[in-house]
Amino acid sequence: MRLIVGVVGLLIIALNSFAQQYNFVNYSVEHGLIQSQINSLCQDNKGYIWIGTLGGVSKFDGKHFKNYSTKEGLINNQVNAIFMDKSNKIWFGSLGGVSVYNGKKFETLTFKPELSSYFVLSITQDQNGAIWLSTDGGGIVKYSNGEFSYYTVSLENIESNYVRHIFCDKQNNKWLSTKKGIYLLTAKNQIKDTVQNINASQVFLDKKKTIWCSTFGDGVLKITKKAVTKITTEHNGLVNNHIRSFIPKKDGSFWFVSKSGITKLVNNQTQNFSVKDGLIANNIKCILEDSEGNIFMGSDGGGLIKFTNEKFVSYTKSDSLISNTIMSITEDQNGALWFSSYGNGVCKLENNRFTYFTEEDGLGNNTVWCSLVDKQNNVWFGTSTGFSVYNGKKIISYDSKHGLNANKVYALSQDNDENIWIGSKEGLSVLYLKKDSLYNFTAEYQLPTNIRSIDIENKTTIWLSSSEGLFKFNPEKKQYIKYTIENGLPDNSVMCLIKDHEQTIWVGTKNGLAYFQNNQFFSVPIANDYPSNNINFLELDLNNDLWIGTNNGLYQLKNLNKENITPSSFVRYSNLDGLKSLECNQNAAFIDSKNNLWFGTNSGLTKHAIKKETELFFLPKINLKEIRLFFEPQNWEKYTKKFDENNLPKNLILPYNKNHLTFDFDGIYHKSPDKVRFKFKLDGFDEDWQPVTAANFVTYSNIPSGEYTFELIASIDLENWTTPIQFNVTIKPPFWFTWWFYLLVFIALAGLTWLIMELRIKALKKEQATQLIIDQAKMLSLEQQALNASLNRHFIFNSLNSIQYYINRQDKISANKYLTSFAKLVRKNLDSSLENEVDIDEEIERIELYLKLEQMRFQDKFDYKIECSDNIRNNSIKIPSMLLQPYIENSIWHGILPSENHGNILVKIIKVDNKLIITITDNGVGIETSLKEKKDKKQLHVSKGMELTKGRINLINRITSKKCFIKGPYQIYDATKKVAGTEVSITIELD
Repeated sequence: MRLIVGVVGLLIIALNSFAQQYNFVNYSVEHGLIQSQINSLCQDNKGYIWIGTLGGVSKFDGKHFKNYSTKEGLINNQVNAIFMDKSNKIWFGSLGGVSVYNGKKFETLTFKPELSSYFVLSITQDQNGAIWLSTDGGGIVKYSNGEFSYYTVSLENIESNYVRHIFCDKQNNKWLSTKKGIYLLTAKNQIKDTVQNINASQVFLDKKKTIWCSTFGDGVLKITKKAVTKITTEHNGLVNNHIRSFIPKKDGSFWFVSKSGITKLVNNQTQNFSVKDGLIANNIKCILEDSEGNIFMGSDGGGLIKFTNEKFVSYTKSDSLISNTIMSITEDQNGALWFSSYGNGVCKLENNRFTYFTEEDGLGNNTVWCSLVDKQNNVWFGTSTGFSVYNGKKIISYDSKHGLNANKVYALSQDNDENIWIGSKEGLSVLYLKKDSLYNFTAEYQLPTNIRSIDIENKTTIWLSSSEGLFKFNPEKKQYIKYTIENGLPDNSVMCLIKDHEQTIWVGTKNGLAYFQNNQFFSVPIANDYPSNNINFLELDLNNDLWIGTNNGLYQLKNLNKENITPSSFVRYSNLDGLKSLECNQNAAFIDSKNNLWFGTNSGLTKHAIKKETELFFLPKINLKEIRLFFEPQNWEKYTKKFDENNLPKNLILPYNKNHLTFDFDGIYHKSPDKVRFKFKLDGFDEDWQPVTAANFVTYSNIPSGEYTFELIASIDLENWTTPIQFNVTIKPPFWFTWWFYLLVFIALAGLTWLIMELRIKALKKEQATQLIIDQAKMLSLEQQALNASLNRHFIFNSLNSIQYYINRQDKISANKYLTSFAKLVRKNLDSSLENEVDIDEEIERIELYLKLEQMRFQDKFDYKIECSDNIRNNSIKIPSMLLQPYIENSIWHGILPSENHGNILVKIIKVDNKLIITITDNGVGIETSLKEKKDKKQLHVSKGMELTKGRINLINRITSKKCFIKGPYQIYDATKKVAGTEVSITIELD
């Protein structure tokens, strides 16, 4: 079977000239415009477009309208002229006067009664700052220093007070466009006529001092010193000789408006725009060039119209396109573009003319799904009944009769061996051109059906997109790898695929975009809505930007930076940018050799000149519109008396519980409003800029007390950002966080602490007083017991026996001596019991009496010695009374008497620094031996003196400042480590 055959005849084709429709964006009442009959346009310094209509004024930010009428302070709802003066005030010309808007409110300025029935038609400002107004019969009016001055326009008894427009030149001359001609009001307020007998609508003086004048009936006049040139419909193609107004654009072109449409004049060449060229309405009354170079037009009943600067150009059947439903686009090696349609065949665009091909010309079917230009410049078409090929002279078609396994062919691709790969409803086929044979991959290969796109990587790798997923097919091994949502795809229905400059595979599905890297897919959401993620085509331009056609407009992903892609990384093009339709056709897109993007929609064919995107670059204008508190607008005069030109509060200071703020803002970019992206931060609250967002408000809740600065920036390309605008706000701390509250709390806590301490001290004092009474009572009891111990019954009984013994022996001297000492000791004990402390001398004398009595009683049993430092006696040193006798008694009874040796008792009293040290030493059996004998047998003598003394010492330490310490009794040893007796040491701190 021969698939490629020779030429057998010439085609008879139809030729048609090429036309196009420019895209105009329309805004009317349904979009929020206050009224559709527009008389005037003006852009302020913030970027807003002000629109004067027969029913009020609208302020436009590119997306939304804010409306004003007499309710807000306008003098009248019919506004014929709008002007912004040098102080950024907006003037609105209306019936009988003007309204002036200062950003906060309207001020009304009315004419004198004689002019109350005249409308203001135009407004301008001269070099001295005076405002000039033209009227429709009342002449011209000057407003300066708060007063109106009125001028009539007359010369040689000819009045021309119907002044449509005033133009002020640099010499402060005013050019007046009237029904009877052009008049000049000089800086000295003299009237001169310039051009008579014309019905002038507007005058402009360019840099070369050429006068441009639009007229009603005579077209446009271009007046130089040498000549007057007329631009008319008859001679120059002007859209209409009745020109209402015009603008000189920054690029040097002139745009004239009329009730029949508009004319663009460039280098003496005219280009007209009317309804047949895409203009929304022919009856245009005013025109404006904004700061970005966009053209806005006000129509009489059609609302506001924006011209998109030829960014998107549309073609439909009315422009000689073969169909409004284009399904595939390609370009041959001669630069001709081929457009395939659904149901109407194919058309070829070459040299600005269309050539049509249908079934009558050999096309297999008039519904063409895909197209391909091969290496031999043959054009292939996948149709609903197979495929067709155009070899430059004729079309040959093939279908199932020629061996193809299916009729509907959705995808075509050619490999390096010039083989044609065919994706169809039934699967995959390959046409081996050199072998002149066709091969179908049957069901046994388990390849997908409904193949929508084919990308040939090399001989062993072919990528196939289908409704069953993405397949990586190795034709040599007849093996494949299938990728689905389980491998990271956002959806199994893969509609399109493309390979970028880094050989990364990108796929478009019915539910999002994904790319293949490191043997896995990464899903990339385009937007939050489903239509935007329903992808119909992918195209890569010469700048390595990815263009994505969806069911919700066209998206652009710049530079394919795969790191940190978010929905904000995509630039969306919509109706606001001039798209006729948001719904793109499946795989109906192509980047031509001039880097133009062509794509089909359900409303025709669209061309986007990508190269023009970089010609001029503007940053959006950002404005902080409003600050809301708890989501509600506020009268901030309650918190501050200072406001800026946007009527926003200055140096706003809020109480702690007014800490829920919403910041509303605008990013004005009329060229593509949807492109504007914002970043913001609340300095002092946010550590860094918050992520990029398209939202035009942000809410901060529960803001802590402190000083904050809200900062906002905007961008259209995420690379170039505006200078931040700032808003300062202070949240005052709650009263419990203020310094004075801290001071009060400190004082209160200090007072409370003082009160608690005082109460505690009183309680302690009371407790101490009570304890003192108890201790004193105990002390008295112990002293009484000490007295009893010092005069225990055994001692008294034995002393009396000793006296009786001396009396019986007739030893009167000894008896008398003993009795005297005993009486003296008893008296001293009784005296000591009355005092807590006694002089050391008295205590020494008392213990010496006791020792003498015991020595007389136990003759030849022990000796004693009292050693006292010279710095102690006669020094009024006080010690606790009856302190030493119990320890001396213990030495006699438990140390000396049990010993067989002659006993010695040494009482040594010394003063070291501020301490009195008393040591009592005996050479008895030792305390350990004594204690052991006590356990072995019952003792006749039981002494409680030492225990009582220890108790007294503890009480003394508690209730007095004098401290006493007792060490011992403890056993002492001689040099041979034999028991040498017992010793006790008493230390008393002196005052």
